Amino acid sequence: MMNTPLNVLFLCTGNSCRSIIGEALADHLGQGKLHGLSAGSMPAGKVNESALAVLSRHGVSVNNPSSKSMDDLEGERIDLVITVCDAAAGESCPVWLGDTPKVHWGLEDPAHVTGSEETIRAAFETTFNELHARIEALAALDLASINPLGLIATAQKIHRDLGDS
Repeated sequence: MMNTPLNVLFLCTGNSCRSIIGEALADHLGQGKLHGLSAGSMPAGKVNESALAVLSRHGVSVNNPSSKSMDDLEGERIDLVITVCDAAAGESCPVWLGDTPKVHWGLEDPAHVTGSEETIRAAFETTFNELHARIEALAALDLASINPLGLIATAQKIHRDLGDS
């Protein structure tokens, strides 16, 4: 009942780390069932080099990633919006208007981690692993038999179940 490939928009504030990783992983893990997109409400204007590095370390190719505004996706078919901002840290989540199914996967922003190179690298690895587990579970769904409300409930359950990953 859902479109295939499912166009999944990963949405955050800056569109430089988490949403970029989500976009690349959706394409990589989706195997034709998912197509990743990303955007931000206040785009940073450039992709974080550490986000590209973690994708490269794991053999995930990226297709010309860019930090872009939600407005740049006007007219694009979006089947699911996943916000990845960390509201628990006081980060404001962008609002996607319209009737597109929406879920929230709150993840810490590795771009704000300071310290040694090892500490920063570990933060990006954590974000990568958290998104990988969730997107892998999303890609495993039988999209032909799920309706939009079922997709929302299932995607929320995926996040809850993997919250301690």
